[in-house]
Amino acid sequence: MQSRALPLVRLRALVLAGLLLLLTGCAGVPAALSPLPAAAPDRDQVLADPEAVKGETVVWGGVIADIENTSGGTRLEVVARELDRQGRPQEADRSPGRFRVVSSGFLDPQIYKEGREVTVRGVIHGIEEGRIGDYAYTFVTLQADAVYLWSRRPPPAERGYRDPFYDPFYDPFYSPWGPRYGLYGRYHPHPWYW
Repeated sequence: MQSRALPLVRLRALVLAGLLLLLTGCAGVPAALSPLPAAAPDRDQVLADPEAVKGETVVWGGVIADIENTSGGTRLEVVARELDRQGRPQEADRSPGRFRVVSSGFLDPQIYKEGREVTVRGVIHGIEEGRIGDYAYTFVTLQADAVYLWSRRPPPAERGYRDPFYDPFYDPFYSPWGPRYGLYGRYHPHPWYW
């Protein structure tokens, strides 16, 4: 009786170990940004009462709009975006506003270029007046603990279109494995293919 129970116990242990390995392989928040603050204020709450939230830790992200290196460090201007589960800025055409990040270290402007996605873990330092072009703007300023630069997103896959007048049996280079594998396929990569 005990010999039959032994393989069942081993199977349970193997399944449990497999599930644990599977769960540890899931992508999470980068180590530089964790742990995420439980209830961090957003930009509007900071603008409403900056003194009440000064010194609180937040994790905000977005797209770099400007970078300036000074003798005291680097200042990033970021167009804010909502963050996904991993803490990466979402691709969207809307933004809750802009914020500035002050980093004590040097951030290379050739790497931290305009248009790159960043997520910042930092402490709310206050607000400051600035300009975007000729427009007067109020920026929330963060003192950065960590600035995480995300890798570039891959370009979207190019999708072809279906030729409505293609007859696979008329083509002298007809492939028996289907039109995609023939020399002249049914799917063209773009309209000016022919």
